[in-house]
Amino acid sequence: MEKDDVQLIRRILSGDDEAFTTLVGKYQKGVHALAWRRIGDFHFAEEITQDTFLQAYKNLATLKNPDQFAG
Repeated sequence: MEKDDVQLIRRILSGDDEAFTTLVGKYQKGVHALAWRRIGDFHFAEEITQDTFLQAYKNLATLKNPDQFAG
């Protein structure tokens, strides 16, 4: 993960919603592509992508090593 991801995560945890938008924008296409390949339904993959980022947002404070967010 790039150092800027760690900075984005710190900003998000400090209440900066714009930083979360930036983080989502960085990884959204890759997450969607992975879901689409796995399930074969474009629209359902969009829902999975949204759910994935919602769960990431809810649990971001429990991330022990921000360097591992991309994984």
